[in-house]
Amino acid sequence: MVYATACLAAFFATGATAQDRPNVLLIMTDNQSPNLLGAYGNRDIRTPNIDQLARDGLLFAHAYAASGVCSPSRAVLMTGLIPSANGVHNGLPARYAVEDYAAIEEFRNLPQTLADAGYYTGLVGKYHLGRHEKPQLGFQWWTTFHGGHTSSFVDAQIFDNGETYNVLDRDEHLTDFWSRRAVDFLVHYKEEEPAKGARRPFFLWLSYNGPYILPPTVNQPPVSRHADYYEDNVPAMPQNRVHPYMREWARNNTAPAPEPTEGGTYPWSAIDALNNSTAMINIAAEMTHVDEGIGTVLAALDELGLRDDTLVVFLADQGSSWGQLGLWGNSSWGEPEPAYNANMQVPLIFRHPGRIEAGATETAMVNQFDLLPTLLEYLGLGHLEIANSPGESFAPMLRGQDVAWEDEVFFEYISTRVIQTRQWKYTKRFLASPNELYDMTSDPGETRNLVDDPAFAEVVADLDARLTAFFSEYSDPVFDLWNGGTGKALVYYGGRNRRFRDAFPDWREPFVEKQTAFRDRIVD
Repeated sequence: MVYATACLAAFFATGATAQDRPNVLLIMTDNQSPNLLGAYGNRDIRTPNIDQLARDGLLFAHAYAASGVCSPSRAVLMTGLIPSANGVHNGLPARYAVEDYAAIEEFRNLPQTLADAGYYTGLVGKYHLGRHEKPQLGFQWWTTFHGGHTSSFVDAQIFDNGETYNVLDRDEHLTDFWSRRAVDFLVHYKEEEPAKGARRPFFLWLSYNGPYILPPTVNQPPVSRHADYYEDNVPAMPQNRVHPYMREWARNNTAPAPEPTEGGTYPWSAIDALNNSTAMINIAAEMTHVDEGIGTVLAALDELGLRDDTLVVFLADQGSSWGQLGLWGNSSWGEPEPAYNANMQVPLIFRHPGRIEAGATETAMVNQFDLLPTLLEYLGLGHLEIANSPGESFAPMLRGQDVAWEDEVFFEYISTRVIQTRQWKYTKRFLASPNELYDMTSDPGETRNLVDDPAFAEVVADLDARLTAFFSEYSDPVFDLWNGGTGKALVYYGGRNRRFRDAFPDWREPFVEKQTAFRDRIVD
């Protein structure tokens, strides 16, 4: 690590300009726990390219999402702000009355910040943070699809740099389409940028909507070309009885799903996925499909001579259980909302040849809201303020340096908040129950709830105080649901906001308002 540390020390000491900064390829998957990957111990699902990425870079063994569903977790990643500060509490709708609505544009965000710092910026894949028709947040290349829910991997309306079409007409699996357009972005960058004079780095957010293990998509016949292999080699999956949170959700949610499902509702489609080989074949096939696409994009980096100048970051937006504890899906798939490690933990890998040690593993507990300050510091932009963020930069870990670090992570999804340390995990609920306490050293599977055991009353009191203090410090009163705040666009689906209306008589309904975009004016 001597060479890598020396290089980065020189990089930061000289006050890097845009021309000096590395490219950034941020690869994100959707609804994916680490335990679907060979690099994190799975021996049944083939992910050779992601596993190689881990061997070539730094793997984080304990990375955690800050929220349990797509839009909030993506908003946290892009802004460094918790949902109770940025206002995005749930998966956002596909349609808005406000033109060009972007849910996080008023905050410092990664793409706009890098665009202002001289980067050529591109999005390829899932967005789910506002309207989809044309570029937002400073993106200059824009290839995305309508909405955020994946109902099909072969049929989706695409918005592609001013063109609108359906991927179905091109007879292409959506994962292949994203991979192809990501390569197109890299080729365009390599061919067009030199003609503009001084080098400017690129930032590409390659945001796959796979493996996406949520029903009813996962209950349907597989469409991936990798399904044939898994038909003959069905991966092992957890064998558990239906969790009480799933049963309660099924009892209380009788609204039909918008697509045909077993039992007719989302809860029953999730219950049907448990211990179901078709669901497991779908998960494995789509995970391998994403891995294959990542291999294609990384090979393009090599062929275009961009490998050594590019920081690659691989992660998922949030975890998703696929049978663990008898649960299925992300934190919205249960009542009350589950927040077990299967929901919270995400894969996280960094690769930068010559600057990040290859084949290393980092065991510190890091949160999603730490990513933005980390990337800014690593890119020589650490002087930029991220107002009201609890995030801390772990860039020294990428440089192989020791750093004082608090092994403590936080999580929230509407009525559920969590503080987790090396030993303890405390889950607290608002207008819902039960609360939970787990000793993660003796019970890593989270099977024995100790919250009502008098022997642990002091532990509960301490963790409760720390959880309360954290959200008191970093929430915005406008969006702090536990203290009468509201959300952007929606909080709960299905008319379930009555609990907040009952608790707070003057409660403001979720709203959509156009904000002034946050901008930096940086001169190198």
